[in-house]
Amino acid sequence: MDSKTTKNHILLEAVKQLKMTYQQKKYLYPLNIISGDLINYKGGIINLEIGLIIIRIKGKEITINFNILLLGNNKTVLGMP
Repeated sequence: MDSKTTKNHILLEAVKQLKMTYQQKKYLYPLNIISGDLINYKGGIINLEIGLIIIRIKGKEITINFNILLLGNNKTVLGMP
C-alpha cells in the first residue's frame, strides 16, 4: 500500500513487543493527515522515535529510523527512501 508518507512510523505497542529502545525526538514536528488536520495523537506532535535500525526487505538491507505514533490497524508505515 502506498500511503504517500515521507517518513517511517511505527506503533508504540510494536516497539515494546519487539523490545526496541526508543527516545525523545530532538526535532519535534507536527503530523497532518490528508485533510490537513493534525493527527489525533500527542497534540498532533511526533515526539518519540527509535534509533537507526537495519531492516531486510526482499533480500535488501536498508538503514532507517521510525517515528512512533498511533497507526490504527497498521503496525508500521514505510515512507519514501
